[in-house]
Amino acid sequence: MSKAMRKKFMQSQTIITFLIIVCKIIIAILLYSLIRKNRMLKQEKLKLLETNLKLKQQGEQIIRYIKELKASEFFKTKVLSIASHDLRTPFASMDMLLQMEDLSLMTKSELQQVFEALGQQVTLSKNMLNEVLLWAESQLRDNLENKETFSILEQINTILSLFEHNLNRKNMLIKNTVPAHLEMYMSRDIFCFVIRNIMSNAIKFCHTGGIIRIGIAESERDAFRIFIENQGDEIYESTISNLNNRNSWEYKKIANHTGTGLGVSLCKDLLQRVGGSLKFENSTADVLRVYISLPLAYDDQVSSDEVTE
Repeated sequence: MSKAMRKKFMQSQTIITFLIIVCKIIIAILLYSLIRKNRMLKQEKLKLLETNLKLKQQGEQIIRYIKELKASEFFKTKVLSIASHDLRTPFASMDMLLQMEDLSLMTKSELQQVFEALGQQVTLSKNMLNEVLLWAESQLRDNLENKETFSILEQINTILSLFEHNLNRKNMLIKNTVPAHLEMYMSRDIFCFVIRNIMSNAIKFCHTGGIIRIGIAESERDAFRIFIENQGDEIYESTISNLNNRNSWEYKKIANHTGTGLGVSLCKDLLQRVGGSLKFENSTADVLRVYISLPLAYDDQVSSDEVTE
C-alpha cells in the first residue's frame, strides 16, 4: 500500500471514529433526554394521582359533611317537633281544667288525682324544657365546654340526691364504686346533664327492689368510661342496636314506658360535641349497661389515674 493510500485510509478511520463518537454522544443525549422526560412524566403522573386522591378525599369529605348536615338538621327538627308537642300537653290540660263547668261537682279525691297528673306533666315538661335549653345553648355557643375541675363522685352523689324519693319508692339499692379521688376537667353542666338523664332512665326501667351500679370501666387510650347499669326486663339486640344509633328514640319502646327518648338523643349530641360517646350493652339478659365515654382533658391542677373495675 502506497503512502498516499495509507494516509487516505487513516483519514477515513479518523472520520469514522469521529462519527461513531458523535453518534454515541447524540444517542447518549437522546437517552438522557428520554430518561429525564420519562422521569418528569412519572413525577407529573404521581402529582396527578396525588391531586386526584386529594380531590377524591375532599369530595368524600364534602359528601360526609353534607350527610352530617342533613342528619343534624333532621335531629334539630325532631327535637323541636317533640319539644313543641310535649310542652303543649300541660297547658292543654290546664286549659281544659279551667274550662270545666262542673269542676265544683268533682270530689276532693278526684281533684287531687287531676292535680297530681297535671303536676307530673308540668314536672316532665319543665325537665324537657331545661334539657332543650341546655342543648340549644350548646348549638349557639362557639365554646360550649366552659371547662372546670370537679370531683366526679361528688357530682354523681349530688345527682343521686335528686332521685332519693324515687329510689326509696321503688326500694332500689345504689352501688356506687366511683373512686373519691377521681376528678374531671370539662363542662360541669354537660356532665351532670348526661349522668342525670342516664340515671333517670336507669331508675325508670329498673325492677322494684333492683340494684343500680355506678362505676368506672376499663379506660380507653384518650378517654375513660363511667358505666351505669340496671336490672330490668330483657332488651332485644335490635333495640340495643337502635339505641346505639346517633339519633335514637328507642327508649320509649322499652317495657311499655312512655317517653320520647329525647334526653338520650340530646346526651349523645352533647357528648359528641366534646369528643365523648354513649354506648348501650346487654351485660346479661336482664341487665342493661350504659357506658359514658368522656375525653381525658387536664388543666394545670388535674391528674387522673386509670382505674379499672
